[in-house]
Amino acid sequence: MAALATIPDARGMFLALVFACAWHLAVTRRVRDTLHLLRRVLPFALLIVVINSVLVPGEPLLVIAGRRVATWEGFDDGVFFALRLAVMLVVVAAFVASSSPEAMARGAYDMLRRVSTRAASRTALFVFLSMSFVPLFGAELERIRIAQGFRGGDFKGGVRRRADTVRTWLVPLLISAVHRSGELAKTVELRRIRERLVHTIDSPQMRAADLVLATMALVVVAFASVWS
Repeated sequence: MAALATIPDARGMFLALVFACAWHLAVTRRVRDTLHLLRRVLPFALLIVVINSVLVPGEPLLVIAGRRVATWEGFDDGVFFALRLAVMLVVVAAFVASSSPEAMARGAYDMLRRVSTRAASRTALFVFLSMSFVPLFGAELERIRIAQGFRGGDFKGGVRRRADTVRTWLVPLLISAVHRSGELAKTVELRRIRERLVHTIDSPQMRAADLVLATMALVVVAFASVWS
């Protein structure tokens, strides 16, 4: 939310990215995972920088044959939006890695129970079911990747071959997702789970580590929002 609303420039966004990477590293405890996450966002970040540098008018940064190709203003905007994308990706990854589906469901229930207990219970159920699908999708994608790899479906070759490889991965994954969601919907309806929801879910308890992290996040956001 701070990356979208309050942080105004690239320096503050870079500070937020450093904090987000530190949070992700503290959760996963593996530098390789954090670096792999940043490497995945790097191509999109470079694309954002290039597009903004070319399209945004301003002081010339690159001139070819007397024609302005890129501008400093566009480059600055591109770096800012690329850092924003990286912050959001790393923060979401750290949140998913540090929170179980049960904890997310309890948090959703605790936020909504003061408005409507019934709506809070249903929202908690939907949050729990949807987040429980994440590891299932990861395992299914890994299974499809291995199966397609034995059939020669890897990312080697030109752009067209790579696009065909992505298609051979995505189609089985989408079919599996539709099948799993249909089976889950049948289970919920046949067992009347929505009508038998428990309306008393224990609220999550804040720990010392949660308080420290929340305080650090507020300090970083406040400093990044006014640092210019």
